[in-house]
Amino acid sequence: MTLLDRYYIKRLVAAMLRILVSMTLLVIVVDLLLSKQDNIIKYKIPVWAVAEYYLCFIPQVLFEYHAAALSVLIAGLMVMGQSAQDNEVTAVLAGGTSLRRIARAPVLVALIAALGAFAFQDTLGVAASRTFNAVEQKYFRKIGGPVRQGTSWTNLGGVWTCHVLKFNPRAMTGEDVYLHAIRPGRVDEIRADRIYWDETERRWYLEDGRWAAFDPGKDWEVVSQRITRTPAPFAESPEVLFALDEPSRSKTVLQLNADLRRAEGLGMPALRQQVEYHLKFAQPALCFVMVFLAIPFALRLRRGGFMLGVGASIAIGLAYMTVFYLSVGLGYMGKLPPPVAAWLANGLFLAAGLALFRRTPT
Repeated sequence: MTLLDRYYIKRLVAAMLRILVSMTLLVIVVDLLLSKQDNIIKYKIPVWAVAEYYLCFIPQVLFEYHAAALSVLIAGLMVMGQSAQDNEVTAVLAGGTSLRRIARAPVLVALIAALGAFAFQDTLGVAASRTFNAVEQKYFRKIGGPVRQGTSWTNLGGVWTCHVLKFNPRAMTGEDVYLHAIRPGRVDEIRADRIYWDETERRWYLEDGRWAAFDPGKDWEVVSQRITRTPAPFAESPEVLFALDEPSRSKTVLQLNADLRRAEGLGMPALRQQVEYHLKFAQPALCFVMVFLAIPFALRLRRGGFMLGVGASIAIGLAYMTVFYLSVGLGYMGKLPPPVAAWLANGLFLAAGLALFRRTPT
């Protein structure tokens, strides 16, 4: 670690922290005034609840709003641009130091920022997201009537498929239930008016229906029995069946990966969650990508001053957001594989940054 490295690291870290705090406060103030103020006054939400809500909102600002990566970009443009404008870069280059050597400190800061962002997101960020969801549900989200929609599960207990025409996930009850299982020499079919989860006994129950078994070779009913109330023939809990309904930001990488594996075993569609799994790695890595755009742009805009640097940050940020949301949207629709959808914007901008860096005049 040389004097030059310490000089740039100190300036970059200080600039990043100032920018990060400013951006976070700006987003919070805008959201508070434009989105939440009326509800806070109308429902008399306690001050401590508002403070807890916005404290737990910070991880979303850092990653979903890309404030962490943008702080690296803006800090790099400001610090390296000012250094170039003051001819510090010219003096260092004239002394025989290469541009790659100058860039070592900013790249190191960006790498540490990316690793730190991932660690923060996967630990404190997950805990904050769970608290955020609880506070939002309790104070900021109006609770309407029961939500009833159809749902289907496959491979329950290894053989059963279940279709529920009307299901209320809040009450864990459903109406108009149809289950079937196909085994060698036997087909089971259950039709019931109602299914519900008994929290005390930790199992599903069926009410008012009929359970029939058929021999597919003989095409006639073998067994038939009336259902008044009977345990459902599968043991999967709501935590398993509805694990993918919880926001991905409220789970660690390992938890989300485990949920995806279970969903795959049950035949559940999980395309969106697969994209979000890869985004857990791609979003923190953006901090590392941005530094390779900041350095070449800063050296090229050395005569433009601070405002031109800010303008370049906005232009780069908007371009990235356009590509990012386009690729992620295509991933959600199944037009791109989940890893490609999550990493496409990072890959394109990293390639562009490296190309610009190699062509930067020294």
